[in-house]
Amino acid sequence: MAAAKMVLHSVSVSMSIHFLLEWHIHIGMPDWIPDIDIGDTFDLGFLNIPPINIGDVTVPGVTNIQLHIPTLLAQNMSVAANPMSLHLNTAQADQIHAANLALPNAGFTIAGLTLSSIQGNTISVPDGKLDSAQIGHLHGAPVSVPAFSLNSLTLPSAQIPSVTSSAPLDIPANLQDFPIGFDGGLLRVVLHVIPSVRMHVDSLDINDASASATVGSIVLHNITLPYDVHNLTLSQIGISSVGIPMFNAA
Repeated sequence: MAAAKMVLHSVSVSMSIHFLLEWHIHIGMPDWIPDIDIGDTFDLGFLNIPPINIGDVTVPGVTNIQLHIPTLLAQNMSVAANPMSLHLNTAQADQIHAANLALPNAGFTIAGLTLSSIQGNTISVPDGKLDSAQIGHLHGAPVSVPAFSLNSLTLPSAQIPSVTSSAPLDIPANLQDFPIGFDGGLLRVVLHVIPSVRMHVDSLDINDASASATVGSIVLHNITLPYDVHNLTLSQIGISSVGIPMFNAA
């Protein structure tokens, strides 16, 4: 999120200095005698400086504000899906109505043929055409999809006139150690001065903010899609062949 400005209300800064005294004595001895090395560190405590009241602080042009949003309801988002093929296993169609069936498309006629009986096996009729078909109910076993990919998910930019946080905000900062002392070879004494600063903010205002979100890709794995289709309409169906295993007429 980016904002035109951020206002910190009732800012105060307090400082604390921690003092540590370190001493060390080193006396070199001949090779057959161990050297003398003694020393210790004493905690001299803290020097607390009373808080300094600064008042309100305005920070202009704040960008790249990171937000943690557990749940988001988005409208008018756009996403692209990668093509995939679906296979319907053990599908069953009920209440099928066909209109304008022509077999074959080129047409044929039979004239002057008289038969007392006829029997046929494995007959096929090529080049058929069906203008439309309506299926009242199509159902079957659920479709299993190993993986389904979405890409370029974009949420529309949201304009936020103001955001207010009434919870106090404390920002600690530990500064670098400043050692002060001397090293005389035999005796080394160091006074460590370790300052720390804490900024306290009573409340926070963010004005004229805009937020947007994009996701490069989303992959869903092992998807199961139950389906139940009613009033399915198919139009301009081309029929390459119609097979009749066997028929008898008398």
